Amino acid sequence: MAWLLLILSVAGIAAEIVIIVGKRQKKSKRIMREGKLQRSEIVGLGGEMFYVEKVAFKDWHDSLHHFYLISDRLNDGHHIVEQKWSYEDFCDVTIRLDDCTYALNRQVEVIDLVRCFKPIPVEEFDRIARPLIM
Repeated sequence: MAWLLLILSVAGIAAEIVIIVGKRQKKSKRIMREGKLQRSEIVGLGGEMFYVEKVAFKDWHDSLHHFYLISDRLNDGHHIVEQKWSYEDFCDVTIRLDDCTYALNRQVEVIDLVRCFKPIPVEEFDRIARPLIM
C-alpha cells in the first residue's frame, strides 16, 4: 500500500511539473518587456507576416520615457539601414535594420510595435503595416 501511495505521489508531482512548464511555454515572448501587455499576435497582411504588440503605461510621461528606452534597446547592436521619424510627433518611427523592419508608435499612454520578420523598405512597410497600428 505504501508503494502505491509513493507511486501516485510521484506521478502527481510529475503531472504538476508538466502543467507548470506547459503554461510557462505558452506565454507569448514579448519584445517590449515594459508596460502592461494589451495585445500580442502575428498577423499576415499584404503578403507579409507581422508581429504586433501593444503595451499600456500608467500615464503619458511614463510611456514617453519608455518609448525612447524601447527604441534604443531594439536598435542596440544593429546597423540601421533606413529610418523615418514623424516630425509632427517624435514618438512615431519606422526603422529598417539588417534583419527586420519595425514601426514604433506612442499614442498618449500606449506604445504599439509592428515588426516584419524580414527587412523591407520603410515606405513599403508603412504602406502595408500602418493599418495595424491604428
